[in-house]
Amino acid sequence: MLFSSSTYSQAHWGWVFRHIRKFAAFIVSFTVGMMLLLKQGGKDIPTNRAEKNGSALNSAGAGAGTHYIVWMYPFPPPNFEIDNWTVPQGQILICPYRNACNGKGRMVNLAELTKDTLYHSYILDHPYQKLRHMTDFCHHIQAIAMISLLLKNDDACVQTLGGDDNFCNANSFQFQTYNPYENGGHSWSKSYEMIGGGELSVTNFPFQLLSSGGNLLSLAPDMTTEEFATYGPYNMDHDPRKGGRYNSGEDIQSMAAVGWYPFVSSVRVKQDPLSNYTGYYIANSLQSGSGMNLPYLRDSEERRSMMDKLELVSMFVAGNDMVTQHNEFLREYTNEVFPFGCRSTVTCAMLKRHKIPSYFSSCLTLTSTYQGGVLRNDGSNPSLNALQLLDPASSNFTEAVAKANHEKDLVLLVDVVDRSALPTLPPNHRWLSADIPVTYPRSCQTYSERIDYCYRLLSQYANYAKVVITSRIHVGLPAAALGVPVIFVSKGGWLPGGKEKTGRVAGLLDIFHRLDKSRGLTLRFDLSGHIPPNPGNHQADRRRSAFWHRLKRIGYYEDAAKLFGRIPLQRLGADMIQDDIHNKFHFVMNQTDLSDWRSRRAVEAVLYFHPNAKISIHVEDYVSPCHFSIFAESGYDVSIHSYSSQRASVDQIKTLLQKFGGGVFVSKNTFVRGALPFILDEGYSTDEHGDVTLMICKKGSLVVEPSNKWSSSYLSSAETQRCMLDPTWNWNVASAGGIDIALAVTIDQDSLQDHDIKIDTKCYDLIEGNCIYCDELHWKY
Repeated sequence: MLFSSSTYSQAHWGWVFRHIRKFAAFIVSFTVGMMLLLKQGGKDIPTNRAEKNGSALNSAGAGAGTHYIVWMYPFPPPNFEIDNWTVPQGQILICPYRNACNGKGRMVNLAELTKDTLYHSYILDHPYQKLRHMTDFCHHIQAIAMISLLLKNDDACVQTLGGDDNFCNANSFQFQTYNPYENGGHSWSKSYEMIGGGELSVTNFPFQLLSSGGNLLSLAPDMTTEEFATYGPYNMDHDPRKGGRYNSGEDIQSMAAVGWYPFVSSVRVKQDPLSNYTGYYIANSLQSGSGMNLPYLRDSEERRSMMDKLELVSMFVAGNDMVTQHNEFLREYTNEVFPFGCRSTVTCAMLKRHKIPSYFSSCLTLTSTYQGGVLRNDGSNPSLNALQLLDPASSNFTEAVAKANHEKDLVLLVDVVDRSALPTLPPNHRWLSADIPVTYPRSCQTYSERIDYCYRLLSQYANYAKVVITSRIHVGLPAAALGVPVIFVSKGGWLPGGKEKTGRVAGLLDIFHRLDKSRGLTLRFDLSGHIPPNPGNHQADRRRSAFWHRLKRIGYYEDAAKLFGRIPLQRLGADMIQDDIHNKFHFVMNQTDLSDWRSRRAVEAVLYFHPNAKISIHVEDYVSPCHFSIFAESGYDVSIHSYSSQRASVDQIKTLLQKFGGGVFVSKNTFVRGALPFILDEGYSTDEHGDVTLMICKKGSLVVEPSNKWSSSYLSSAETQRCMLDPTWNWNVASAGGIDIALAVTIDQDSLQDHDIKIDTKCYDLIEGNCIYCDELHWKY
């Protein structure tokens, strides 16, 4: 079932749909059966209309003449014993979902593999395509991967895992007619919702890739093995605009979760998505009143299974009702599974009062990722956001995207609450609405039409916007995620949704440029000239990194993110280089330290204040990066090097820094307290054992002396314990050596390992307050 019966009933259409589906299935089965009979051995494989790249793409690890066995599904192949099977010698298994092939096979980056092909846009805009094709999305991914491997590797052959047929011809007729964007001349709502998934035939899908013995899709797995749900109103029996407005921000939020799924199986009710549901669910939404229903199942195994598949990752809850009504569920979930991710700092403050483990995550729309479509100017008013999109299968689509990105000169204004605050607008500006306006020429009753509206908005941000000016959070955040400068306009606390008094945007606005006359917030640049990047890009990068760190614990999400080229994350602040601070750092560790959160927090502290720093970690007996690979996956420049010693004597650290052209050495239990200016004098500080805790060495320096121009303080065992456990303890200038002005603080390592950090202590501020992966709590109430 594509959409859960517990969410939206379509019983009155049931009889019609069943008969339409039966007829469509008969036509498809008959057609495919004839194709299979005429195939004569199954050696030919259709290809796309894209111009073939002359060189082999080696993202899969091979080139010309390679035989690929392909399995792009998140579930194991049916009727095939993968446990006792080994990959034949000389062949390569492509299987990105580890659970599907028991860890056998290789990952492939589809964003790289499909470059210069018809399918590239389909992959880059995968959240939108998942909602178009639901469970059929995985069938398209299987076909696209197989065809692309043939296109990018001369003389290669492909085979579906579990199938008998090899396909080696990338130029046969059938592939030339396959078009995953095709909708039969209708909106995708009609091609999919009305014929119950028969759209595969509408796209001229190459069924022979997944069929055996004339049986349609017999090689494909059971797509109900696991479920992945989003939320939102599905097909409605009335036009939602008749109630005054329909805010597309709700759907923009749900689309952000879809981006992390392998596919989408159902659309649920936002307030009650978990009832009669056993699948995966990412909760990122604004909840009013008692909030989202969290059923506390009596069976402990079923309850734990539900919790393990649930991500309370980005939610706004203002009042106490949700905690009061779901206290037992929330305490078990946050203590045994994962902390509560707050979309607003107000929600965090409320949960703190109830001693519910939580952290400020911001909004998941900060992870939005789209290439976006190209609008076809048909003469109608573009402000209605109803222009048709250029078919990605057209021969000039790639050039059109490149042209739009090159020009990218529009000032887009979306639901601005105070137009009087705006500076003079250049001629190249356009007004849009996140609320689907009454003048929008199509009905908004169908879910698909509303998602189309969202996709066109996102496409305009991605491909046309020089800057976005808005008073909508779910316009500003996805636009910022797409690398677009955003000016957020408020009016003394008024936003489009009404007076801002609940705190639903608390903590989110620092990412943007701000404009509010009543608060004296003005712009320091002209809209006709260069627009500087968002001032909070580094903060946004930290939030995005924490989302990745949390979501990757679910293997499906981690594998899907790598499959669609989302990892490593493209950091928004990567080009915001500060030349006046140090940007070369070194640590010395052992292999065990690479699995220790304490050492990782020390690196996080450096990146918090020096986000574009190059950090080299020198490891004795280096084997693998372990948990430290998260830094590179998040887009940070952190590398690991083999080193002959884990000692940090003065002479050894001097030699190390001189070898690498200078920089800053930080010990693994030292935490910087701010950005280190480049003009700082050379010098070093040591702990009670004589080991270096902090050293600054300029390139080519031969002599580095202890510093008397700056301080780095060391806490004894007793001081460390008070720092960690006593909220009333403060930095003592006399006993801690001027710690209130210290560049960094070194913590006693044994004490840090033996005791928990209590919230609101000085060590909490020092260690947990300057974190990147704040989703992982290392503090207690």
